[in-house]
Amino acid sequence: SVSFCSNRSSFPPCARVACAQLHPVAGASFCPMLTASASVAIRAAAAAATRRCPIARVAGVLPQAARAFGSAKERPLCLSDRESQKLTYRGKEVPVAPEFWKYVADEQSVKEAELYKNNTDNYIGTVKYPVGSVGPLRVNGEHAKRDYVVPLATHEGALLASYDRGAKAITQAGGVNVRIKSRGMVRAPVFVFKNIVDAAEFRKFAVAPETKEKIRQVVQQTISHCTVTFVRIFMTDRKVHISIGIDSDDASGMNIVTYAGDVVMDWMKQNYHSTIPEMYIEGGF
Repeated sequence: SVSFCSNRSSFPPCARVACAQLHPVAGASFCPMLTASASVAIRAAAAAATRRCPIARVAGVLPQAARAFGSAKERPLCLSDRESQKLTYRGKEVPVAPEFWKYVADEQSVKEAELYKNNTDNYIGTVKYPVGSVGPLRVNGEHAKRDYVVPLATHEGALLASYDRGAKAITQAGGVNVRIKSRGMVRAPVFVFKNIVDAAEFRKFAVAPETKEKIRQVVQQTISHCTVTFVRIFMTDRKVHISIGIDSDDASGMNIVTYAGDVVMDWMKQNYHSTIPEMYIEGGF
């Protein structure tokens, strides 16, 4: 399942100019936020649906679709060639409006393509976005203790004015008091059993100190830059949730914590003495 925005009207004019002429991907409107991985997934899904093939066959489609993009070494840092005024995508020239070279693939954006190679795929340029400010906003924290002017980017009229009124009210009331209890990202795999007797038995195994310690060890040994901050067990009727918190350092942590949840499920499957009928990567707990 791949989600992305296809409503061009929600973009500022320069972005609409950029994507107006780009070819649709698998029947969906091209969006500057659609990355190579999402594009591959869409094409694989489309191919699978067209051939009415089982899911297993999708795995055979992905390598072919991936090869169509070429290797990272073969692709230029920027697909927009200002010298020839050509935008080449997947080996084909894509027609763009003249404004594209002024607002998206401008000289500085193309020149600085090296800066973005680890932040986006199939790089074609950048867009400018209106930035306003709100404040002063008084923060009474353990480390942040002063008034701040906060920059916010939006093209929705009156939005910043609303934020600005809120910041003014908070500041006049003495400021916002902030304390950090803990830092981390959480994923809670759920294990579903046939009845509460089986679920209670599994919970007894999961809450054991040695089980929690083993979960902590196996996650940290399997995943680099991942520190487990807590392992909590909750039982709701015939479901048992293992909530695992991690400190992903400077990373957001969504991918790491999902990987951690998968590691937990795999370890439980191998080490629990009985069969686990169902398990899911996130139980919404």
